[in-house]
Amino acid sequence: MTELQPYIIEIPELLSNRIARRLIFEIDGLSIEKPLGFSTPQFIPFEDIVSLRSGIKWINGYWFTFGRQFIIELKHQDGTKTSIKLNSYYGIRRQIYDEVWSNIIDHLYSYYFASQLDLYIELHKLNQMFTLAGIRFHPNGISWDKNNIMPWKQIALSNYRTYFVIHRKDDVKQNKSFNFLKDWDAYFLQAMLKYVVEEHEKIFTRGAMGGSGEL
Repeated sequence: MTELQPYIIEIPELLSNRIARRLIFEIDGLSIEKPLGFSTPQFIPFEDIVSLRSGIKWINGYWFTFGRQFIIELKHQDGTKTSIKLNSYYGIRRQIYDEVWSNIIDHLYSYYFASQLDLYIELHKLNQMFTLAGIRFHPNGISWDKNNIMPWKQIALSNYRTYFVIHRKDDVKQNKSFNFLKDWDAYFLQAMLKYVVEEHEKIFTRGAMGGSGEL
């Protein structure tokens, strides 16, 4: 496996090409610099990046929406968080900030969260139970709160830009929604569920065709 090399993302100011913030991704942690100020660069060790949530808020005036705020938040082991917010007004920098925001999320996943998701996948393959974002994964399905286990063949996902919903195929009233901006690790939960549901659908399909398989 190729080792990840340091990667830099620079965030320009709203009204100039000067760099307002610089994020340096390295395998041992994330550095956040503010070149225009005198503050000491913030370094977040790899092991202290424990959860992620992100999303877009619309900035509303009295009569109309005049901007967007692109938000990324990291939770640390002590419960504190680091926020990265990019504000676009009247369309200025909107496309650039959207691209930068997406790029930051992609690299946070690649450097600091991909190994966690790989671990969950391995635990599932070993029929081990674990909890991700409040959802309990069992060998035969998932559960939350005090609900009974929802079997894999009954799980359906409805996916939208800002949130997704888990629901039972034969009873949509049994459901739970996750907002990417409000719920920690909702992106990773969605990815994990998509993977496991698709793998089980392959097994069900092979079984219906007379084959056999085991996840």
